[in-house]
Amino acid sequence: MKRLFIVFFLGLGCYAGTAQCDFAINEIDDFDSTHTIVTKPINVGYMIPSNFQTADGYKMIEEGKVMFTFTQNDTLNAFFLVIGLAEREFLTVEEGFNVILKVESLKDTVDLGDDVPKTEASEEMAGAELIGLYTVPDRGDFDRKTNMRIYTHTCVVPLDQVFNLSFTGIEKIRINYKTSRHTITLSKEQRESIKKAVQCVAEAMKLFPSKP
Repeated sequence: MKRLFIVFFLGLGCYAGTAQCDFAINEIDDFDSTHTIVTKPINVGYMIPSNFQTADGYKMIEEGKVMFTFTQNDTLNAFFLVIGLAEREFLTVEEGFNVILKVESLKDTVDLGDDVPKTEASEEMAGAELIGLYTVPDRGDFDRKTNMRIYTHTCVVPLDQVFNLSFTGIEKIRINYKTSRHTITLSKEQRESIKKAVQCVAEAMKLFPSKP
């Protein structure tokens, strides 16, 4: 997964538009029956100068990319938000809740209506603003095309937050490294693209309809 994401990040599988349920991967492994769904990468943040200098100046690259994935087998049944970032320095991220999403209020973005059960979890999500996601350690991989390190932050997304992110937009993403922080601000179009990507994966797994 990490190698695939780095290939996408470097532009061999670039995807800048809104999600249309056109997956990069949607297959069941022939050997262990693992079902894997991976959306195409979505650009997030701004265009930034890399550390690779050309005759016309520093090469411009996307600040980051995001993919939403699902993996299911006999021992694993989980959603993941995969965030790729290009960093100028060598950084480390520890295991733990080191990725924080700032999301729009669900009450302000959609009317849940009578079809959505009014559970304690849904009421709590309706007023959510910050979501902490659990991620694994990463030290990045050096990329000669940008002279920067590409970090892949693989975050576990609980089922209740899958519901949340399918209806609410992500305003900002904060990565807490061991010695620094990186905050990405998403445009309205980028928020909508991630929201639709979550809806597509959830609908493909027949968890709930893509529309409230």
